[in-house]
Amino acid sequence: MDASLKLSIKSILDEIRTEAPGNWSNPNSTFYGIRILSIDKRGSFGERVFVHLLSNALPAVRRLIYNDGDQGDWDVSVNGIRFEIKTSSIDVNNKFQNEGLKADGDYEAVFFLGITPERLYFKLTKKEDIPFSNLHNRGERGTGRGHKWDFKISDMVELVDIDTFAQEFTSIFLEWKAVLEWVIDKIKIKGIFLL
Repeated sequence: MDASLKLSIKSILDEIRTEAPGNWSNPNSTFYGIRILSIDKRGSFGERVFVHLLSNALPAVRRLIYNDGDQGDWDVSVNGIRFEIKTSSIDVNNKFQNEGLKADGDYEAVFFLGITPERLYFKLTKKEDIPFSNLHNRGERGTGRGHKWDFKISDMVELVDIDTFAQEFTSIFLEWKAVLEWVIDKIKIKGIFLL
């Protein structure tokens, strides 16, 4: 690229950065690095945070499947329950935008991770509790794939410590034992039996 053109285009970027620095104006903030990662690697960050939280908070996790990359509609399987992981950073409107939720996706639950410069927030939900009919359907409107679900900070739980995650997880999924029973029931319905 011509040096003059490069400089003029960079000045446009600098101008826009000063117009809407939002929450991310301090490059020394704890989680600023998330802003410079590719979208795929932002997703990897959320997936690894979820795996870390599960591994440390819930000793009943006996079988955890995670491969960095695309497994399809789900990202992490926990004792047979497939979780879709959505990672987003707070935007200039103080919202976390979560894109690509598929109503017909091959997963049972979602872990949303919201990132601000200094804090992390999360939300857990069963797929059956997602209000797809009230969400923006990107595919239907030709603006992407799946549904878009935005959250304010007040819609999420601040990740203060491992116990916060464990309490929220068990409140959403009742007890870990109930989650295991839920998986066994789903497997039985599909005609597969555990030995």
